[in-house]
Amino acid sequence: MTVRVAAGSSTHVDDPAARRAEVETKLERVRAWLEASELEGLLLSAQANFAWITAGGRSHISIGEAGGVASVLVTHDRAFLLTTNIEVRRLIEEEVEGLPLDPVDRRWYTPGDERAAIAEICDPSRTVSDLESAGLALAAPGFVELRRVLLPSEQARYRALGRDVAEALETAAREAQPGELELEVAGRIAFECARRDILPLVNLVATDERIARHRHPLPAATPVGKTLLVALTGRRYGLHASLTRMVSFGAPDDELEARHRAVTRVDAAVIAASAPGTSLGDVMAVGMDRYAAEGFPREWELHHQGGLTGYAGREVFATPGEPYRLRADQALAWNPSITRVKSEDTILVTAGGFEILTRSSWPMRGVEVGDTVVERPSILLR
Repeated sequence: MTVRVAAGSSTHVDDPAARRAEVETKLERVRAWLEASELEGLLLSAQANFAWITAGGRSHISIGEAGGVASVLVTHDRAFLLTTNIEVRRLIEEEVEGLPLDPVDRRWYTPGDERAAIAEICDPSRTVSDLESAGLALAAPGFVELRRVLLPSEQARYRALGRDVAEALETAAREAQPGELELEVAGRIAFECARRDILPLVNLVATDERIARHRHPLPAATPVGKTLLVALTGRRYGLHASLTRMVSFGAPDDELEARHRAVTRVDAAVIAASAPGTSLGDVMAVGMDRYAAEGFPREWELHHQGGLTGYAGREVFATPGEPYRLRADQALAWNPSITRVKSEDTILVTAGGFEILTRSSWPMRGVEVGDTVVERPSILLR
């Protein structure tokens, strides 16, 4: 993989041998799944799955599509890079260099050749795809579990991404000024992401009344007033990191401050409850109880609360009764909200507790949850 420098932060570059070892471990996972499923092959065409199986390779040209311009076909004894003559050289030189993938390219104007190429490698009737590509049957949903427990090398990339995403959003928030447009703030966020090689997939900005009116405020041509909310989900190496920050130009009013402290207590409660073996529904129940204790029993109904993340913005959403059980080495992003305020960070669930990944230099305050102190972001006073 070509070295990608994150401006303003340390450069994170995988050792080629370590990257190859990670990919080989993932290929073993896929082959065990193929064996258990009595299949010959799995075609991974989604951008998320391509990034996962290649330890961070990029298959997109447009980020607005689920699939990329290349796929990885995994069989019991080999793995193949399937793409077109347009992309093959760049992919080999910049995205999958040194990986155990045999390239198979076709003319860009002969899409039917992809299925023919697959047929020369394995039986299409016993091969499945994550996107039903090349006319293959859709893989059973359970295969995505293969990507949800993060290897140590993936966790290292996540820590670097979390730090850089936080720096990008917080730098933009600190530079925002009353009177400039929300769109201009969003542009600064996008710039700070770009210089760190991060794709800003979610870039939300709102001020004053728009914060209260909309839980997902796309930036508008609205001048920044007294209060600013910025939220970001950034993607790099296929991994997603999410966070929200709030700014007040001058001291916030008492109601805003009280609501923000309340939402951070909800956030702290669900973070502290996120442990291996606990279901997302159980954590959701903790959050609902905390909302009620804070005097806002119905606010959770107005916006999703987050859940499992990783190679998607949310891999599994937390809902009441959701049975999905957390495991060590999985990532979560909780985002509780109360009208006018929101709190959000991305964490890693570990055998010994949790680790907040999206940390930089924002002012924080400790929230006690039993014997645990969870640091949550304060409102930045400007």
